[in-house]
Amino acid sequence: MKTFLSVFLCLFILLNVNDLNAQEQQAPKVSLKEILIEDKQAEEKSPDDGRLIEDGVPEDPYRRGQPRSSFQGFLNAAKKQDYVTASEYLDYRNLSSEVLSVGKEELARQFYVVLSRTIWVDIDSLSDEPQGNLNESNVPNYREFLGEIETKHGSVKLYLQHVPRKTDKVKIWKISNSTVAKVPSLSLEYAYTPLGEWLSRHLPPVSFLGVKLWQWLYFLYMIFVFFIVAKILTHSFSYSLKRVKPTTSPETLQFIEKPFSLLLTVILLRFFIPEENATHEAKAVAEGATLLTIAWLWVLFRFIDLMKVKMAEHFVKQDKPLAIFLLRPAGTVAKSIIAVATILIWFENLGFSATTLLAGLGIGGLAIALAAQKTVENIIGAITLYTSAPVRIGDFCRFGKHLGVVEEIGLRATRIRTLDRTVIYIANAKFIDMEIENFSERERIAFRPKMYLTPTCSMTNIDALLNALRAHFSTLDILSAKPQRAHIKACTQQGIELNILLYVKTTDFDAYLNTINELNLTILSLLEQHQCQLQVVSDRVPA
Repeated sequence: MKTFLSVFLCLFILLNVNDLNAQEQQAPKVSLKEILIEDKQAEEKSPDDGRLIEDGVPEDPYRRGQPRSSFQGFLNAAKKQDYVTASEYLDYRNLSSEVLSVGKEELARQFYVVLSRTIWVDIDSLSDEPQGNLNESNVPNYREFLGEIETKHGSVKLYLQHVPRKTDKVKIWKISNSTVAKVPSLSLEYAYTPLGEWLSRHLPPVSFLGVKLWQWLYFLYMIFVFFIVAKILTHSFSYSLKRVKPTTSPETLQFIEKPFSLLLTVILLRFFIPEENATHEAKAVAEGATLLTIAWLWVLFRFIDLMKVKMAEHFVKQDKPLAIFLLRPAGTVAKSIIAVATILIWFENLGFSATTLLAGLGIGGLAIALAAQKTVENIIGAITLYTSAPVRIGDFCRFGKHLGVVEEIGLRATRIRTLDRTVIYIANAKFIDMEIENFSERERIAFRPKMYLTPTCSMTNIDALLNALRAHFSTLDILSAKPQRAHIKACTQQGIELNILLYVKTTDFDAYLNTINELNLTILSLLEQHQCQLQVVSDRVPA
């Protein structure tokens, strides 16, 4: 077990460090939250919505009168794979025949692919004035800066440009011809893989969370490939571990072959999936680490279950069976803490502020804390019952006015089966404050018959009776040697009171009843033999 833990911790640290390095190298500039916000804004600002035409903005069927609306229109068309419309947003004037030979629609498609793989243009940062942003430094008045792409041959700046419309020479905004001229060379460096190109061209432009259908299918394909690889690796490791250490438990091997296999799949996927097919949206979804979060959550949950099994075996060896019952609530609490922390980390990865979320839940959390006060008390009570162990599962005890057998000590209440076969639930916080008499803790059971002899019995007969009782008691191995008492306790108005005290060496109540049944029959026989009569209620002298 120690060997397995060492290997698991080493892999955990190694994978975490590599994952952090991968995040630093490939960290997207946009979160999933920002992508969803932009998609919502794009739907609200459709180019076909005439209500969005402002005063002073040239009327245009593609809403190219402003830099912001023009670039938004290009993105909307490109996302729908409507490259005929998208080509209307590019300036093709004064381009070389080599560039034009690519085709206007293909240039629009390549430019969108390059953008989706390199820079994220914040739409709100673009000017919504008809003349553009006239205060940009080092940018001519007729241009609007989009962004800068780093290539193997240096940086490339992208611009929108204020150009005359072909039909009536009205000034509109298009992606500048200098930018369009660089699209073929940029595409050579930032195009999809051949498989990605084929999928993107032939599958419908359906998207979910900003990620295209073809990317989801490609992602699922890569998951399947890496899952097979992870299964081979984990089963090989499991087989080797079994050969090196034959005593390895089945739970440990299942942990390696199932949850750890999924975690390894995700790690391999994040490290080795081709970067060429990753867009901003795909990176944002990947950075959300939903699958990685699920994998880690499963691994940690199963690891806690594995530790519970190992600790239970350890407690059994140490003869601490009660501690085993504490493992269940302790594991539940640990899983709850891990689940809450994992959800908060996941929200942070998606771009939502976990701090803001917690602050928003502050008042609600206070109300929940007040409402959960009794629950917390009962949980503490359960821990106290397990640690101090006044009663155990299966113990027969007296609590208050009731007698019963403890069937379960839960996180909230203790369940007790009464002698009438009914069930009583007592809150743990209340139960630990009660006076509890635990009959199951007895190492032997006392026998104390209350006997009165009539005053007419002679002292000789009584003395002979007591001697005969002592002699008989001493012959029984089921009775403790000390104390064994058979004496006259007192002479009262009710009669001559005898003091008989014996301890039956058993904790089995049925065996105890059989023993005292024989003792009572022997006592009755000796009473008759020595002519000693018991004082019955009707014969007693009234007080």
